[in-house]
Amino acid sequence: MWWKLIMCVCLPLVNGRRSQCYWNNKNPYTYFGSKTPYEAVRGDFRDVPPIKGCEPVNVWFITRHGTRHPSPMDAAAMKEASALKDKIINSHKEGRGEMCAQDVSDLQNWKWNNLENNPSILTQEGFIELLAFGQRFREKYSSFLDNLNQSRIRSTDEKRTRKSSKGFIKGLEDFGANVFVDDPIREDAVARPYRFCKKRGGEVINSTLASDEIRRYQETAEFKELQKNVQERIGSEEVLLPRTIMAIYDLCRFYRAYSVVKRSPWCALFTDHELKILEYVEDIKHYFRNGYGHPMNRLLGASGLKDLYERFEATVSSGHKSFIGYFSHDTMLDMIYTALGLYYDYPEISGLERIKNRKWRTSFLTPFVANFVAVLHRCTKMSTLKYRIQFFVNEKEVHICGNRVCGWYGFREKFQQFANASIDFCNESTTLYYV
Repeated sequence: MWWKLIMCVCLPLVNGRRSQCYWNNKNPYTYFGSKTPYEAVRGDFRDVPPIKGCEPVNVWFITRHGTRHPSPMDAAAMKEASALKDKIINSHKEGRGEMCAQDVSDLQNWKWNNLENNPSILTQEGFIELLAFGQRFREKYSSFLDNLNQSRIRSTDEKRTRKSSKGFIKGLEDFGANVFVDDPIREDAVARPYRFCKKRGGEVINSTLASDEIRRYQETAEFKELQKNVQERIGSEEVLLPRTIMAIYDLCRFYRAYSVVKRSPWCALFTDHELKILEYVEDIKHYFRNGYGHPMNRLLGASGLKDLYERFEATVSSGHKSFIGYFSHDTMLDMIYTALGLYYDYPEISGLERIKNRKWRTSFLTPFVANFVAVLHRCTKMSTLKYRIQFFVNEKEVHICGNRVCGWYGFREKFQQFANASIDFCNESTTLYYV
């Protein structure tokens, strides 16, 4: 009978409660919205078969910076929530709470490490992520990079993006490539048009659209159950506010993102099911601030894609090989996906209930180092020049025209709409809010 007792102990529990300890979970959940490590979700250029009979003549890409430290606002909330550490330890000593002994011990050994001293700065792991990205890029397109007529890299005017571009270029240079770097532009209509868009500040950032939908979701039975479960694990009689739970979530995912193999003891407060719930909160935020939740986001994404269209047109006209890259932020990647009509869900993302099989998942769309890459190929067949365009999201091939690649006319049909993109509408409001 003893073996039956062991089996009962090991069986999962219901209602989202933990079925095992975090410390010995062999396959912990790795998807943390926009704080997801790139290694957890990326593909690999090198594994994608080449397009037969074709050679790259223009590569255009836009990339998010690598793993960074939390912002001042996030760091302050995380530090406040970290005060729960002593309460968790004391509860465990007094026989209260539902956390495993080793998870409590790991939390006891955890230290704050003064994250507020380096707000939003790229971590060492973030630099390595970009260096490896550059190395894979170089290996995939070595012949193309050795025979360029033009190469340009530009980042936004932030330390984390500038350092990210340096990591990427170092990865290229490890294989001998030479790339020219442009100085950041304060009002960059390609890499960060939303940064100086006054109208967005008034109608999107200063609005309550995203926060209202998040609060709506946090009132659902699903989120309320999460609140109750975490409170019982802590062993506290005080009701945990949603903002405290989200700060604990940040303690989990920021420390987890510093290394693809590292763990954060704060993650022990959540089951995998509950991490999916918290991931959805992040998706709601991005959907309404940067994505389909507001029509302005599509217009701002079109501003970046205008540059892509014009540069491919120039290459077809001149025959010159060109390599153009921008280092930006998750906001811009979200806007580009929206302008292209990618990852749209019906029913749409909302706070009414969690859409489990949704396409709009920030963990896969805008992890650290998220990137959108377009490659123009020139193909020679029976002495006739033809062009094919291939697209990647996070080094995975995406089929924007339905087939594996776009023909030139299919590309123009899809992208010519961006040729007249304008952000003149941004000056229609007097409210200015930077993010």
